[in-house]
Amino acid sequence: MHSRTFVIIIAWGLASLMGLIWNLRNLSLSLRSKYWNEVDCEIIESSVKIVQYRIKSYYPIISYRFKVNGLDYEGNRIKYGGTGGTESVANDYCEKYPLGRIVKVSFDPMNHKRSVLEPGPSWRTFAALVLWLVLGAICVTGAWEYLEANH
Repeated sequence: MHSRTFVIIIAWGLASLMGLIWNLRNLSLSLRSKYWNEVDCEIIESSVKIVQYRIKSYYPIISYRFKVNGLDYEGNRIKYGGTGGTESVANDYCEKYPLGRIVKVSFDPMNHKRSVLEPGPSWRTFAALVLWLVLGAICVTGAWEYLEANH
């Protein structure tokens, strides 16, 4: 194995570590969000964004406004773990949260700017954790093999 390959393995290893940390943060927030305070909010935007990169992906754009202690806040997180994917999934979210509808929003009592329409963890959060762990394990194994072969 060449030293260039080792550098690539280390770079991917660092990327997997950053991805793992980010997803652990999201998992922690999603678990805590189940216990956050709830208030009514108004849906102020409900549309589908189409992103074309090799394949088409559809993302629901849902924004909402709510009040806490007389102060106005806006949010756009539906749930932790992401909501992008197929056109039908994105449209389902827009049907569930149409413009003008009043629904419950959960907000972090320590940071009212942090809010979510659907509290709790998503299967996507767990899937991302598994993927980052697998990538990290592959990188550690590759780096270990390189070091053993060159020392």
